[in-house]
Amino acid sequence: MKSFKPVFLCEVKGAAETQQVTSVRTAKNGSYTVDATEKVAYRASASPRLVDRWLDKFVQFAGSAPVFLVIVSGLLAWALTGIRFGNSDVWVAAISDIQAILCYVFDSLLMRQLLREYTEQREAMVKIQSRCHSHRRMLAKRGFDKSQRSVREEPLRPLDHGLHTQNLFARCIILSAKGFGHIITVGMYWVCIFIWLGFGPKCDWSNRWQLYINDATSALMLLVFAFLACLRECYADYTNICLDAIFRLDSTLEGELRLLGEDDTPNPVVVDVSPKENYLQKMIYYYADIIGTLVGILFLIAVIVTWAAVGPVFQFNNTWWLLIGTYAGLVGLFDSFVLRNVQSKVHQNTKSQVRQVEILDTTLFAELSVPIPAVDNPKTPSLSRRVSRKMDAISSHLLMVVAGFIMTIGCLVASSAMRWSLTGQLISNVPPSIIETFFMLILITGQNDAEAGARVDLTNIYFRRQRLLAFMMHAKVYCLEEEVETSTVAQ
Repeated sequence: MKSFKPVFLCEVKGAAETQQVTSVRTAKNGSYTVDATEKVAYRASASPRLVDRWLDKFVQFAGSAPVFLVIVSGLLAWALTGIRFGNSDVWVAAISDIQAILCYVFDSLLMRQLLREYTEQREAMVKIQSRCHSHRRMLAKRGFDKSQRSVREEPLRPLDHGLHTQNLFARCIILSAKGFGHIITVGMYWVCIFIWLGFGPKCDWSNRWQLYINDATSALMLLVFAFLACLRECYADYTNICLDAIFRLDSTLEGELRLLGEDDTPNPVVVDVSPKENYLQKMIYYYADIIGTLVGILFLIAVIVTWAAVGPVFQFNNTWWLLIGTYAGLVGLFDSFVLRNVQSKVHQNTKSQVRQVEILDTTLFAELSVPIPAVDNPKTPSLSRRVSRKMDAISSHLLMVVAGFIMTIGCLVASSAMRWSLTGQLISNVPPSIIETFFMLILITGQNDAEAGARVDLTNIYFRRQRLLAFMMHAKVYCLEEEVETSTVAQ
């Protein structure tokens, strides 16, 4: 029986599908043809387990437009009913409990998105590297030396990042993410928190005063969770569009090289080994993997069912209503630190895989004496972007997860010391809610920055494949001319 190992610590092994060609050359005009195989495009591999496939479908549904619009409509309906029932305990508790349950669900779904994103991108980079090795082998075998001169000034086609193929909703989500994840938005959030703290003495630090901010952050957190799920699905869609364009060029290049060199050697298997991590980071990976798999979902369902079952024991009073919010708030507090750490590690490791492709490409271009296309570099980051990146690095540090764990234990101790009274439960509700909402906003900031870098990396890979394919087309003409000259001399 195999021991359990989280996705983040598993190696990925794979090879690009070998392109099959129909013929080397036709007798009449000496033209080359490539078999029109249906498997040249990029397709993300589906999980071999049916349960995981269902879970991935559910995650995609949770990040869809209908779910987001339903949540936004529910928040608006709750806010409007507050005009009439704002002083009701039921109205105050409703958003806290709904947010607690839904955000608890979204915690698992967002982690599942990270697991899927990381696995798919690793598999894609492994296949690109596999073809890189084949291209280098076949080009070295043929030994080109003159055809590169005519490709230096060839124009490069821009890469469509999916902005023209996505619907209006997806474009609005991506555009809104720039505002949600901006450093000014995060700053305004903390301004509101300090204003609320300023009213503390006037309100005698009452439970009602605490419930005000608890409701506000609960509503905002629910909105941000749903928004982040949609944003990641939108980003995943156009990342797949970019990879599809790269795979089509890469497979076409492979087919042309196989025809020219009469080569049918399969593409080599490439192994991507996970970076070495310390013991604490590995423990975080194990915890994250449990959250984002069926185990975490089942545990979530068991908690909600247990909470509903003890309702009659508490006579469905305020303590019972706050119970699920308290539990979900504490778990969500720690999970937000874990999510932030894992998101950063995923982006760092993906960047490292892209660098491996870049190294292989640079070596190949140097051997061919072909100029590498001009690198598409992003603009110099603004002050707000530099501050965002610094805050991003601090919030995702391993020690922040430790701090989050200590903070969670501290809330538990404080609430237990107050014997889980209403005030005691609010201690485990309000601070976690404020901090978790902040971390969700930071998650959007980190996602935006990572995707901006990914667009540049994928564009550069696409440009390099265009240049190689142009080189190959000129090389094919050169080889044909050389063969004609040789046959003429022989006659």
